[in-house]
Amino acid sequence: MATLYVIEQGAEIGCDGERIEVRRLGEVIGSVPLIKLDDIVIFGNIGISTPAMKRLLDRGIEVTFMTVDGRYQGRLVGQVTAHVALRQAQYAYAADGERALVLAQSFVEGKLRNQRALLQRFSRNRAEPPPEAIAAADDLTAYIKRVKRTTQLSSLLGVEGSATARYFAGLRSLIGSEWNFRSRQRQPPPDPVNLLLSLGYTLLAHKVLGAVQAAGFDPYLGFLHRLDYGRPSLALDIMEEFRPLLVDSLVVRVCNDGRLRPEHFQPGNAERPVIISDDGKRAFLAAFEERMRTEATHPEGADSGPGKVPYTRCIALQARRLARVIRGQHDTYEPFAVR
Repeated sequence: MATLYVIEQGAEIGCDGERIEVRRLGEVIGSVPLIKLDDIVIFGNIGISTPAMKRLLDRGIEVTFMTVDGRYQGRLVGQVTAHVALRQAQYAYAADGERALVLAQSFVEGKLRNQRALLQRFSRNRAEPPPEAIAAADDLTAYIKRVKRTTQLSSLLGVEGSATARYFAGLRSLIGSEWNFRSRQRQPPPDPVNLLLSLGYTLLAHKVLGAVQAAGFDPYLGFLHRLDYGRPSLALDIMEEFRPLLVDSLVVRVCNDGRLRPEHFQPGNAERPVIISDDGKRAFLAAFEERMRTEATHPEGADSGPGKVPYTRCIALQARRLARVIRGQHDTYEPFAVR
């Protein structure tokens, strides 16, 4: 199953029998069998016909709408299967401050462990490892130890914020100076690296959102990310441990191996300080999907234990792990972490 990304401005998405077609100026510029589609992501001014929408809803194929520069706008999704018992348990778990904190600590610990692993791995692969990355990895070890000692969500968020700032200071040393990456800045992204990070996180969030909904959760009630109107907080919770593995590592690679180059970007305006070209966007989207298909060893990847599965499957397995904890079938949630 695959994601269809549509970025051709002025295009129209329609259907022809069992295929989804992308047309522009009356010509078919792309065609995919419905059976091979997992979801569709639309960037900017692109239309979709009513027959196509109905066909996609019938098949359970979601459509995500984004602005031309990759900001999330909304989703078209069919009827969600009811999992009343799990959602009732989820609400009760979230209302228990002590248990909710333990879950939130697990999400943060998984994220920091994977951040440390990324810095260590990229440093080992260099003839001259950047001292900044090595120092940041060492500092993250101390932050990881502090996670379990937190007694309130506010203090946990403080540890997570300080650790992540330290991590990005180390990550900066792994990216060439020609990219002008100084620090993590979100709204709006001021440079190409920040733009790619934001775009990658948006794409990943909606991959995780699908897994959370498939497991039966209410995606809007989280434990680390608290209730906020319109924000899929639980999806963002589970996403934390995958950010370094699926987005940060990808951005470092594409900026260093030539798949993305500074000339793929140009200055914009105050609202969009940097703009990525269509060629650059295609290259990044292709690299993102390739990364999602990469296999990793998950403790539950095989019927009898650990096994290699694509990262998309790892995310689904983590959502199911969390469901077992919420139902009381397991005592603790183990975040997905690499060595």
